[in-house]
Amino acid sequence: MIADLLYVLGVAGMFLILIAPHEAGHFLVAKLFKVRVLEFSIGAGTRLWSMTRNGTLYAVRLLPILGYVRMGGMEAGDFNEPNGFHSKPPLQRIAILAGGPIANFIVAIMLITGFGLTQLNSDPGKVLAVLPNTPAAQAGLQVGDHIRTVDGKPVNSPENIQQAEVAAEGNPVVVTGVHADGRPFTLQVQPVCQKGACQMGVGIARITTPLTAVQEGVSFPFQAVQVIFQGLGSLVSGQVKGGLFGPSGLTGPIGIAAITIDSVNQGPPTYIWLVALLSVALGVTNLLPLLALDGGRIVVVVVEWLRRRPFDRNTELNFQRWGLAVLLALAAVISFLDIQRWASGQFSGLH
Repeated sequence: MIADLLYVLGVAGMFLILIAPHEAGHFLVAKLFKVRVLEFSIGAGTRLWSMTRNGTLYAVRLLPILGYVRMGGMEAGDFNEPNGFHSKPPLQRIAILAGGPIANFIVAIMLITGFGLTQLNSDPGKVLAVLPNTPAAQAGLQVGDHIRTVDGKPVNSPENIQQAEVAAEGNPVVVTGVHADGRPFTLQVQPVCQKGACQMGVGIARITTPLTAVQEGVSFPFQAVQVIFQGLGSLVSGQVKGGLFGPSGLTGPIGIAAITIDSVNQGPPTYIWLVALLSVALGVTNLLPLLALDGGRIVVVVVEWLRRRPFDRNTELNFQRWGLAVLLALAAVISFLDIQRWASGQFSGLH
């Protein structure tokens, strides 16, 4: 029962962390440029809560998988509203459209940075993990121990321990340090060598300072974009079995929920990393130059700017609606595949 509740909270929380900041990004930039915002809604379906303030309806709806910001000047018969979206200069409209994806990137940075700040460590020999049935476990090393020397050489960085394991070439090494309760220890550990790699079976915590935590957070979106496009390239090129629509192919809300449940089982670090990655993926996806996405709307604004005259708004609106219909149809197909994958146990999970 408790596990099921954690799964529900984990999935709902993940969607809220993705959707709410995205819509808030659009909303805040629109307000900054004094665009009339009719509604700011988080979620879809039945309204659970709402309030109206300064002409804007704020609402929370039942299903947390969607959200939207409805601005003046974007509906038929309303295009010429003085404080509407289309009345603003091109750069302001682009900023409003890009506000959502940029918010997703900022959320990813905050998640990775925040988690890094909870893992601050200045001890180069702190034992983070001891693998079962390994020489380290048999010798008595424990999580929380602090390794000070290996074969008489001081440990000034986690790499020193790895270097000592390799240099031993399978021979016993003398490890000294202090247990988590303050008791000193001197242990003899014989690393196991396989395929040229020698290991005792310990995981050493990285040196993490506030500066490195921030650096890792800021660099994460760039690394995540690279991972996302490498993954897409592997799917398109057939390097991944089944391609785009195979067991490891494109996935929608159902598949994301399944992967999120898997991450909940693996613990907070995996869950936080997954949500940060999905936040970047949502931002990147919305910047694609496709109709009904933020990127497609940005392309329309840029083309109008270059040609120095607007498109016919009714025609543009119809094209955007057709684009949305195509995206919803694709989402329906992917959801159907997700249900099949889930029912047949094809989801590969996180690794």
